[in-house]
This record gives sequence, C-alpha cells and structure tokens, in this order.
Amino acid sequence: MNHRVKTYWGRLVYRSAGILACVALTGCGTVGDAPGDDTSQYYGGVEARDMGQTGTQGDGEPGTGNGFQGAESGAQTQGTESGAQIQGAGSGVQTQGTESGAQIQGAGSGVQTQGTEAGSGDQSQGIGPGQEDGYPRGNKIENQSFQVELRPLGQVTFASYKPDTSENPLADVVFLIEKEGEILLQLPGTGEGNIGYELFAQVDAVSFVDYNNDGYDDIIIILQYYFGAGPQAGQPHSVLRYYTGSAQGSFLYEAQMSDDAMMALTELTVKTAKDFIMVKSSDTAEDGGQATENDLELWQQAYLTYLETESHEDEQQGYTLIGMSSDGIPQLVEVGADEATGCRIVFYSGGKAQVFQLNRLYFSYIPSGNLLCNSEGNMDYYYDLVYKYSNGEIERIAEGWYGAEDNSQVEYDENGDPIYLYKWNGVEVDKEQYGQELGKVYDVFQAVSYSYDNLYSLQEVKEAVKGYR
Repeated sequence: MNHRVKTYWGRLVYRSAGILACVALTGCGTVGDAPGDDTSQYYGGVEARDMGQTGTQGDGEPGTGNGFQGAESGAQTQGTESGAQIQGAGSGVQTQGTESGAQIQGAGSGVQTQGTEAGSGDQSQGIGPGQEDGYPRGNKIENQSFQVELRPLGQVTFASYKPDTSENPLADVVFLIEKEGEILLQLPGTGEGNIGYELFAQVDAVSFVDYNNDGYDDIIIILQYYFGAGPQAGQPHSVLRYYTGSAQGSFLYEAQMSDDAMMALTELTVKTAKDFIMVKSSDTAEDGGQATENDLELWQQAYLTYLETESHEDEQQGYTLIGMSSDGIPQLVEVGADEATGCRIVFYSGGKAQVFQLNRLYFSYIPSGNLLCNSEGNMDYYYDLVYKYSNGEIERIAEGWYGAEDNSQVEYDENGDPIYLYKWNGVEVDKEQYGQELGKVYDVFQAVSYSYDNLYSLQEVKEAVKGYR
C-alpha cells in the first residue's frame, strides 16, 4: 500500500481508523511523544526556493512517533474540559468535540463526514497579530521555515508549525506567511478547523514555484502522516498539497489536483509533483482550445521568434519570465552560464523583442513597478545600477558604487569590516547616505529576484510563453 490508496473515500476511512489508533496510543500524546521502533526511521529532505538558494537538508529525527499499542475495539476515552469524547464500538466510530464541530460517524461498513467536497478549493485566510481566530499551533519547525520572495507579497517568512494536539490528536500542521513580524495569512488546512484525517508525522519538503505561469508564486508541500488502519497502520506515508497563488497574495488549496497527483505518481518528490501539475496545466489549456501560434499575442510571437532564431541555449544556465512592467507583458530573462555572460532582459517594444544586457548575474526588480536594479560586483568593487522601463525603453536613472580604490591595500575598521569609499551619481557620500539615496529611487523592500535554482530549459520557456495568461 502507498499514497495512491488515499482516494477521497479512503481519507474518510483512515480518519475514522486514525481516531481508534489514537485511542490506543499511550496517553494519546503527540506523535513525537510516542515510543519508537525500527520501522520509524526516516529522514526529511528540504527543497525550497529562497532568493535562488536551496534549503538545507532536514534532520528528521529517527525513531520518533511509531509506538502504537493494541487496545480493544470498544476502547473509550473521556475528553478534556472542552468536552471532546471519542468512542469506538464494533465498526462504528464517532467523535465529538473541538470548536470546529467536526463529526465522523460509522455504522457497519459506512462512514460519513461533514465538510467540503473533495476537489473544492479552500482560500487562505488573513489574520492579524494577536488574533485568536487562526488555527491553534505548536512549536515552529525551524528547518521547514524560510525567508523567501513570493510574488506578489515580496520578502516574507514562510513558517511551518507543529500541530497543537492538546485538544485533538488529529490536529494538523499549520503554515503561516509572515512579514516584518506580523502574520499576513495562513494556508488553509485539508480538514474542517484544521483537523486532519491521520496523525501528522513531519514536513518533508516545501517548494515555491510558479507552476501555472501566471506570474504569481505557488507552493508545493510534501508531508508525512501515519496510516491509521490496515497492515501498515502506524507506518509513515507521503502526502502532497498544491497551493495556487493569486494576484491578491492569497493561496488556494487545490484539493482535487493534490489527490489526482497522489493517485498518479509512484514517487512523491518536489520534481515529480511540479512536473505533474505543469503537464496538467498545459493539458487544461489544450482542452480549452489552446491558441495556435497565429492566435498568440504579438509579444508572445516575438518572444518565440527570438528564442528560435537568436537565443543560444548552450550559452545559458536557463530562462525565466518576470513581471517588471506595468503593462501586463512579462519580460523574458536569459540567465547566462557564468558571471561573464550575465543576464539579458528580453522585452517587447516596437513590435519586436528587444534585448538589454546586464552586468553579471544578479538583479532585482519591483513587480509591475517598471524598475530594475542591477546589484553586482567583485574584488572590492560593487555597484547598484537602477533602471526604469518607460516608453518602450530601459534607461538608467541612477547609479552608485562602493569599494576600495586600491583592492590590494584595503583597510579595515575595528570590527574587521572593510572601509569602502561610497559614491552616488558621481558624488562622494558616506555609507548611510548611500542607502538613503538608493531608497529614494528604488524600494529594496518591495523588490524581488528570480530563482537561479528553478529555471526553464529552452523548450520549457517556449511552453511558458505560449501558456502565459
């Protein structure tokens, strides 16, 4: 048995069985409190896009959470002061309690649950700091929490939290998106009131990718839960979730797509999950009557012509699309194979694809803000070149540089930091003034960059251009 058995109906069965299994747990404690055995040793890997950096390898604790002990089928446990009660009798299971009012009943071979249908999407909820209407949560999972650029939200913290199982052992993991110490929103759970179907084990991987090519980042999460019934009861298995981002910065849980992927894939990894949904998105476009090349918009035709006739894949690390301009037309980025090749911004103007060469590989931009900053350098010489997209052209509007006039004789302060000379638009300034002048023309806190570790191949970027809406 693997994750493919988890159909919508199977979820309900496992949720009921999971309650019985939890009754059998010593003290009905959290997963991490249960005694371990040899079958519980597994490790979690993290794959995340964080300003082009890959997350560190997780250190999932071996031997945790796999110590189920037998109990009679009629076991009953009295709930906490909240009135939660779990009863099991014959093949029927009923649970009451928790403020969410979730209820599952079983009689004979039938199981019934109240809640949304499989495949219906749940929208992320915005909650403010100090509010109590968010999902209850336990301790933060540090190795699955990241500083990341999410379009259109900008620089945020994606934070994973363990479940708060004090009132319900089936409470699920919690994912929050935070910014500057405040909670922007929480990702919707898969069950009512964030009460899961099985006991949570761990988060395996989180990846941030625009899988539907709409210019807004989406989230792929792979988790582990414990089977609640059958010969593999108590064993961990993988579960996938897709969250689709929007222009408003909210996220929709794609329940049906997540189930479809788990049914289809024999191995759940970030790569297989990403490949599956990108193919599905392409198939959906075709089913809806995908435009032929002659039906594409002029900018799409221009980009495709450029990619066919002028771009050299062997000179590139890869390609991506960004949304720098406010006209709704994305820019194509050729990311060079090395620093010397650098990045090239391909934009649509005058009825054709225009090319703008940047220095080296790093740059940032303000989404729909018509601004780009090429911030690079090496060997004690660094610069910030600010460009504006206007009237079909990319023009430099400000520049600054800092470094050592002679990098063979660099001086250092008492903290061991190099003492640099700073200039803004050719005028010498101090370090603080440099930052202030840069901030006047370019808001670095709104800026985002591309992901160096998540680029398209030449064929993939052609499909992304064709499918861009």
